[in-house]
Amino acid sequence: MKIGSKLILFYTLMTFSVALFIILVFYVVTSQYIDNVFDVNLTDKVYLTAQAHFKKDEVDEKAYEIIKKDNSELLPRAREIVINRKDTAALHDSVSVYLDPVGRRKLFSGEPVLFEKGNQRGVALSYHDNLGDFVVVVMAKNGYGYKIQQHILYLSLILLLISIAVILILGRIYSNRILYPLKRILENLKNIRGNSMDVRLEETENKDELDTLVHNLNDMLDRICEAFRSEKSFVNAASHELSNPLTAIQGECEITLMKERDTKLYVDSLQRIYSESKRMSQLIKHLLFLSRHDDDLSDLESLDIDLATFLSDLSQSTERVIFTDETEYSVLVKANPYLLQVAIQNFLNNATKYSQKQIDLRLKLIEGHPTIEIEDYGIGIPKDEIPLIFQSFYRASNTRDFSGNGIGMALSSKILNIYKAKIAIESEVDQFTKFVISFR
Repeated sequence: MKIGSKLILFYTLMTFSVALFIILVFYVVTSQYIDNVFDVNLTDKVYLTAQAHFKKDEVDEKAYEIIKKDNSELLPRAREIVINRKDTAALHDSVSVYLDPVGRRKLFSGEPVLFEKGNQRGVALSYHDNLGDFVVVVMAKNGYGYKIQQHILYLSLILLLISIAVILILGRIYSNRILYPLKRILENLKNIRGNSMDVRLEETENKDELDTLVHNLNDMLDRICEAFRSEKSFVNAASHELSNPLTAIQGECEITLMKERDTKLYVDSLQRIYSESKRMSQLIKHLLFLSRHDDDLSDLESLDIDLATFLSDLSQSTERVIFTDETEYSVLVKANPYLLQVAIQNFLNNATKYSQKQIDLRLKLIEGHPTIEIEDYGIGIPKDEIPLIFQSFYRASNTRDFSGNGIGMALSSKILNIYKAKIAIESEVDQFTKFVISFR
């Protein structure tokens, strides 16, 4: 079932339930009120009946005429029964038909007793007169009241059906109006393909949840488009980088196989093939690292690493690197030793590649955060290219004369991001380059 139909059904059922409850309450209260009014009239009628039968000799003629007139006008179709209490048989036969034992006890205590018999309502009264004690019974059918109740019930049901029909119509119109932007969003999303990633959804300008949804979807499409382009660029660059050593290996093999050569030439050829295959192996290894999800890398076992000892070992294994520990006590970070070594080693390798001078490796505590500084005094990085160096396969414009594939910085950035480390860069062309790695 579609959302629009669900909304219409839900609000129709809810409105129907509320309206039905109100109608039932109104009908019950009105019916009780009509019955109460009729019972009051019956009670008045029984007193007037008693007075009409027994007050003739006690009041003047004018007053008696008023009593008779009131008695004849009030419930004129009522049935009147007057029974002498001395006639016990008639009293028992008549009263027991209308009243239960509780009602009979109440009757003989002098109170009027209401009762129902079939479709008639009645009231019984024990009346004392100078002629003796009597029981007066008045019964009548509340025909007019029942008709009022029927009309109320029929009118309520008709209004209920009309209201449901109106709600269904208005609900359909309103749901279509509300869901129209959503339908338009779905149609636009269907038109987005791999070759049309620049298509964006039109915002509703209503400042509502749908407008927020469109805005978030456009943001998501921007990210997907950027990721799609990055992946396409990554694949193209990876293909190019992998084809170079393969081409070199194939060319070397073809040249070597063209004719017989002495042992030294074969050794030299194998050495070049080994070098190219090693470069390709390293490239594939880095690509596999880059392709892994951050969660996969963060699941690798992490240990508490003493940065002073860790960096000292790296400086000793890398030429021209001078390590300086500017902390006063042991500094620990939690990371996977191998991944952290790969990340820092890439910075050091680049420093030794692009500078022939000393490389300074420093460990500091800045505002309580362990900080590693790697500074070389070589070719530097152009200012406008600094934000790009962590992109896969990107190489600065002044590195054309140096070997490399542009993966190391992207790999280091990915690893350090896993451990919430921030990387800041300061550089001047032909002066220096300083990387500041701060762990949070």
